[in-house]
Amino acid sequence: MVRAVLFDFDGVLADSERLHYEALVHALKEMGLNLSWEEFKQGCIGVPEWDAVQWALKRNGVNDNELVAEVLRRKTQIYDSWLTERLKVADKMADVIRALAQNFVLAIASGSFRHQIEAVLLREGVLELFPVIVSCKDYEQGKPDPTPFLLAMERLNEFISPPLKPHECLVVEDSPAGIQAARKAGMLCVAVRSYYDDEALKDADFIVDDLKGLLMPKLWEHFQMTPLL
Repeated sequence: MVRAVLFDFDGVLADSERLHYEALVHALKEMGLNLSWEEFKQGCIGVPEWDAVQWALKRNGVNDNELVAEVLRRKTQIYDSWLTERLKVADKMADVIRALAQNFVLAIASGSFRHQIEAVLLREGVLELFPVIVSCKDYEQGKPDPTPFLLAMERLNEFISPPLKPHECLVVEDSPAGIQAARKAGMLCVAVRSYYDDEALKDADFIVDDLKGLLMPKLWEHFQMTPLL
């Protein structure tokens, strides 16, 4: 039985990957470099910020950690300046989160920076519903490694009794890397159709069109649980 729901952030709770892409391309162009959206989807979605920038630079034939740090600093600066006005959340995000919080303990395991996640959750009035937020600074090995999700479960277990087990955690993801991480963690996984087709998401237990799909009765029936609504 599912007792906890662990969310990815970008592409799941926030419609933010395009904004991340624009900010990264802006920073790269300042260095005389570039990256296509398809390339971004291939190597930069679902992974920690450092890994995404490092991959983008290698795609441009550059292997320089000092430049990774500089591009990441500039990309973060640009993204943060757009965060308040341009970043949109998933449709009905706050309503879905409040409904789920009545039945499950919630957490976030993301490759983004904590301040970016918290700013959006605070703006939408749901920050207090996530007792655990695992961000890219909390671990060394990011998705598709299972560490982010296992760490989120570990931190939830600091105040949950009896302790959660992996099979009691449902991960909500939108990327192949995130789905792989959930699988390696031994957790259930629902994929949201944000930027990838069903073939890329096929390893998830269930696929939904959007975040509102988490409230569909047939989803919970699939996991042999009573529908939420």
